[in-house]
Amino acid sequence: MQRSARHVVLLALLLAACLPIAFARPTRADLDPAWIGAWMGEVKSPPVDGTSQLEMPVTIIVRQGPGGAEVAVTILRAGALAKPTTEVVANGRSLAFTLDSQGRRARFEGALGEAERMSGTFAFLLADGTRSDPAFAWSMRRVDLASEQATARIYAATLDAAGQKIPMRLALAEGPRGWCAAMEIASQGILDLPVEVVRGEAGFTVTLPAGAVATIALTPNADATVLEGSFTQGAFKGPIRFELAPGTRLSGKRRPQDPQPPFPYETREVRINHPAGHVLAGTLSMPAVESASATGLARDGRVPAVVLVTGSGPQNRDEELLGHRPFAVIADALARAGIAVLRYDDRGAGESTGAFAGATTLDFASDADIASEWLKRQPAVDPARVGMIGHSEGAMIVPIVSVWQHDGDAPVHPLAFGIALAMPAESGGATLTRQSDRIMEASGIDATKRKAAIEAHRAVMQAVAARAENEDLQRLVAVMVRTQLIAGQSAPLTDTQMAATVANAFGQVTDPWMAQFIAFDPAPILARLEMPLAVLLGGKDVQVVAEPNALLLTDLPAKSGAVVSVRTYRDANHLFQRATTGLPDEYGAIADTIDPAILADIVTLATDLARAAPALQIPDARRPAGWADLVRDTDVPPRRWLLKPQEKTE
Repeated sequence: MQRSARHVVLLALLLAACLPIAFARPTRADLDPAWIGAWMGEVKSPPVDGTSQLEMPVTIIVRQGPGGAEVAVTILRAGALAKPTTEVVANGRSLAFTLDSQGRRARFEGALGEAERMSGTFAFLLADGTRSDPAFAWSMRRVDLASEQATARIYAATLDAAGQKIPMRLALAEGPRGWCAAMEIASQGILDLPVEVVRGEAGFTVTLPAGAVATIALTPNADATVLEGSFTQGAFKGPIRFELAPGTRLSGKRRPQDPQPPFPYETREVRINHPAGHVLAGTLSMPAVESASATGLARDGRVPAVVLVTGSGPQNRDEELLGHRPFAVIADALARAGIAVLRYDDRGAGESTGAFAGATTLDFASDADIASEWLKRQPAVDPARVGMIGHSEGAMIVPIVSVWQHDGDAPVHPLAFGIALAMPAESGGATLTRQSDRIMEASGIDATKRKAAIEAHRAVMQAVAARAENEDLQRLVAVMVRTQLIAGQSAPLTDTQMAATVANAFGQVTDPWMAQFIAFDPAPILARLEMPLAVLLGGKDVQVVAEPNALLLTDLPAKSGAVVSVRTYRDANHLFQRATTGLPDEYGAIADTIDPAILADIVTLATDLARAAPALQIPDARRPAGWADLVRDTDVPPRRWLLKPQEKTE
């Protein structure tokens, strides 16, 4: 799952939530050529007593795409890294667009001024799409892109931040508008990020606007093959040495497996009305019936289909993370094999409406349920062969939806099959405790200190699941925080800092999503399965640890009669990349989005399951002895919503 309890210092902590680099599908628009290129500036809140209370550095890159203006925005403090925008409207010297990041939407509206400068406003959007007050001031200036300068020099360094090694590269160049720079920190998904640079008498000062602003002061040697100086961020200051890396360039914004044309299938944008009132926006990839017939998948002019369900945290339809778009890669591979694929933005994320905050796993399961029922109504889709593929929390959702749709003795076209990528079979609390333990172990934390921290973590998880009184839970959370700080060798906190840290941790474990996740036990759901489920696990996954989950899942068929298969890929991490340690630090640094061999297995599993579908339900009488003890009705959450009969395709 993408949510993580990991405590990481400095740059990794500040940038880990950043999103990858891509450009959105634009709105057709005419654009003054003066907009094209890179811009740097800031958003400022209205002043109070003459002082702005909020200042956020902003970088945008504007391009002219085949359909009009394309805009990508970087606001590291808002968790947006070259984030594609939507609702782009260009009218000569005016430009407007919407940014969605971390579950919030904001509208930018600006106009070109003199001397390659622009100004405008920034405002958060309410649930109904209207602008909230107050509007913030937004101003920017045109800058050069270091990566586009023929004279750019690339330097490489490794920052040692309290024992954490952070490789990074810096591009420096003198362009038409003066000196320009860009940073690459691949482990954080930062690829060719324009940054501020000032050339002074002593050397260069580079500014990285991540949370607490990082300042890199560098002095070149005589031939500028070495830049040496300091890296300062908040209370941290350490030495850093960049060395010239001849013949290299910063990594491009595309990953090797990003889908590339020609596409032997059609795609269309869809909007699915949820009975609760929000709209799920997504993409339907539809293979031609002729190509599906060639692979033996088409029946009576219809093709099988799957819905992709994202992991935790506000995700868009591609499940973008650190420059990777795994769901775009999977959808492309399946559509080429003859399977239709629906992927959608989480509620409150991307182009979907509704509120992400406050929603729980069961709410997200309802979204997946409605999406699959909508998919069954598409004319070219075989409703008897619609499956679901989920990742992490999304994998947990697959069996929930299956049990809902298979309820009763004669359900009509229930979910036909499922593929669960990195699915926890343990309770949420046990999953998070094991995750913390494995991450600490892989990070080299002392075993004795790790044991104390994990015991404290387990106590908090158990208390949340048991709905302990707030006073008792706060005491346990305080112990957990102290043991984690000791294990991580963090600098001592003041009483005020400790109180704030404990309060923040208490807020996290009592958040509606987290509280339900911790208490949720998937065992009764899994025991009720009536469709085939293929589970894939990563041997180096530190977020959903393979061994205990594989053991529970392997025993499931004998105990319940459920048709469940389990595969563990020894060197795969949580994203199913071929990994070294499995730690999240590697996600962005690994070039492949998914190990090609695992991607091929996913396609093979999906096509085999689709050919065999639909499977017959499993009568209770055929279940093994003792099965009834595993399936307490009170542990199976009720289905919350049904797609309205009159629902129409858009």
